Amino acid sequence: MQTAPELTFEDIPIEDCENYGGSNNSIYDSNSDSDCGSSDYESSSQIDLINELEVILTYLSCRAYMFLYYSRITNIKANTIYILSLLFSGIIIFVPLLTNYEEWAHILVSIFGGLTSAIIVYGKHTKYDLIIQKYVGIHNVYTNVENELAAVKSANTYNVDKYRLLYEKIRVAEVKIVEMKKQYEIPPSAYILFPLISTVDIFSHIHKIETKRKICSKRLASVRYEIRIMVSNLESVKNDAKQKKRLQFLFDSKKKLKEERDAINYDDINTNMENERKSNVICRGWWV
Repeated sequence: MQTAPELTFEDIPIEDCENYGGSNNSIYDSNSDSDCGSSDYESSSQIDLINELEVILTYLSCRAYMFLYYSRITNIKANTIYILSLLFSGIIIFVPLLTNYEEWAHILVSIFGGLTSAIIVYGKHTKYDLIIQKYVGIHNVYTNVENELAAVKSANTYNVDKYRLLYEKIRVAEVKIVEMKKQYEIPPSAYILFPLISTVDIFSHIHKIETKRKICSKRLASVRYEIRIMVSNLESVKNDAKQKKRLQFLFDSKKKLKEERDAINYDDINTNMENERKSNVICRGWWV
């Protein structure tokens, strides 16, 4: 992508620049904007914070779902063992009655008696009840953190205090998530069924995205500032073919940089996490 060359205005405070455009801007009026001021910087920061919150909420929702998924899968396993033990016990009871205690029936009873004992011992050893409680507990913790953040996001007030509180809540959530990762082990099969949800370091990913956006925003701010400098002396630019070409190049570069910055977002990771969750649907039935 062709972008503006290195400019000499990067060290000038962007807050000091004035809006370019005006009645004398001729064809450049349509390209003029006022998105370089400090108020726009604050608005952009708030939008970035909301976008950061959205991806964190998606992550929390997907992590909660993953542990809920395994709690129900474990519940299915526990109920399967229970049903098998009842089935084998029924066979032990009714086979002798239906076969008049023939010799092969005694052998069959012994086999199913051994299977029943093995199933009971296996069920006791696996401690499915404790595993289910652990997974449900982790699910509830993730859900509670998600609800706390969602409550702040849904507040009707939109002011500096709200975004400051939102920032603080995100930082608190980050600490909680890090602590939860240290306390709880992820089921081994989750790395296959939920490869992204189970392994992604969401805050590291957010940092990478924000760093890329800031770099692109600085380049964009430099281009905008040079445009303002040139437009402030538009009559001189109009009479200089080289400057006119440079100004048009800057407007084109500004458009491309805007598109480049807008393309740096969380859409991919949000979509991938949602797809992982949808691809592992929990089938609920009377056994769950």
